[in-house]
Amino acid sequence: MGSIMRALSIHEASFPIYAELSPGGGNIVACLRLQGELDVDLAAAGLQKLMAAEPTLRLGYRWLKREDQPENYYFETVAGAALPFQAVAINGDDGLDITIAKTSTALLNQPFQCGDLLWRARLLSHGDEHCLVFAISHSLSDGTSVNYLLKRWLQSLNQAKPLVAAGEQIGAPLWHYMPHNIAGFFGAFRSLGILSTFMKAQKLADQGLTFKVDTNVPAMEHRCRATYRTVDQPTFEQLVELVKSNGKSIHGLLGAATLRAFLAECQQSGRLKSLKETFSMPFVTTVNVRDKIEPVLDDTSAGCYSSGVTSMVEIDQKRIADQDLQTTWAIGDQIASGVTEALEQDQHWKVLRIYKLAGLKGLKKMFVDSSEKSLATPISFANMGRVDFNNESLAVNAFQVYAGFHVSGAGVNVTANSLNGVLTICFTCPEPVVGQATLDSYADSVVSLLQQWATLVNNT
Repeated sequence: MGSIMRALSIHEASFPIYAELSPGGGNIVACLRLQGELDVDLAAAGLQKLMAAEPTLRLGYRWLKREDQPENYYFETVAGAALPFQAVAINGDDGLDITIAKTSTALLNQPFQCGDLLWRARLLSHGDEHCLVFAISHSLSDGTSVNYLLKRWLQSLNQAKPLVAAGEQIGAPLWHYMPHNIAGFFGAFRSLGILSTFMKAQKLADQGLTFKVDTNVPAMEHRCRATYRTVDQPTFEQLVELVKSNGKSIHGLLGAATLRAFLAECQQSGRLKSLKETFSMPFVTTVNVRDKIEPVLDDTSAGCYSSGVTSMVEIDQKRIADQDLQTTWAIGDQIASGVTEALEQDQHWKVLRIYKLAGLKGLKKMFVDSSEKSLATPISFANMGRVDFNNESLAVNAFQVYAGFHVSGAGVNVTANSLNGVLTICFTCPEPVVGQATLDSYADSVVSLLQQWATLVNNT
């Protein structure tokens, strides 16, 4: 057994609970597409250097009872652990794209066990085309950290420049930075209002505002299914110009596409008939809160420093099928402004305070109870914005990031980023609850809306 580092916060501990209830829940998988000459031994040596430099990559977790503390998950160093890396040369009928899809799905659904290192990597190669598929527990990382760690790995491939060690200690958890007025005893009462949002979301789902359930099975039978779509550079440039010329936000536009595609399918299938003509629905955005805490952390701080905030978006059923941009702007504005308002109201802290109030046993029961109902949060959206990777000998051609399904979480998790001017949108869902055909149809609809809106850039 290695050295015990610290207990997981209630936020971090939620991810081992997800994995316990639904194998693979709480994993993040990133696919970094590369072109050029890449030696397998060099790639492995780079990961070894990265693990030596980053303390988070030397950790596992274990369920322990320590001193006078209640039982909890604890981070511990995994002594003598082998590098969790495999290289695969693709020579058969499956091309690189198919192998990436199979590998990323397998890693999304492979839970981390107590005592394991909390990350895995696979290098897939077909000639001079490669993909590093990197999986990590969400308890250790968020999308920002994955981006940072993969940049560090690319740096490690330059043998002339050693990686600077990030230190021996892992960072404090997000909970450590919570304001006292929320973290303290009375903070629990100040946070109870967030439960009304959860209850409203569940009521809407029960009335039909949810992704079509293809097969209803217990949480333990859920598996994560993933797909992705791209918007090419000319089209994405048109969308950026459309946003700028109208004084809007790209986050709002992308969020509106995910929401409108969902609402259109709900309406076409008749699942909105029991709802009022106008109603407010939740839209969850994952936010990097490193710059919202004191002291501010930069993006090189590895850890799980993201949190979800909910915008309430007013929907007019008569406008869902409208072809002009007015409805899109109305939805997008509410999504964008809702993020700001939620952060100002400490909503991201209040959700964690409710978790703390429930405790680990209560949290597990909450997740199980939620998994047996209609998926209350239709969409969870994470916009990573523009990402950049640099390497002297390798071209970085694409970057996909998948957030594994959480047992009580969204119907579909959506993650977006732009690299080299191309927009990539990744989608994950719980299968077989949401089937592959449903996920593919939804992903196609989101991109179709964006392509349609791009043609309006000179007509607004």
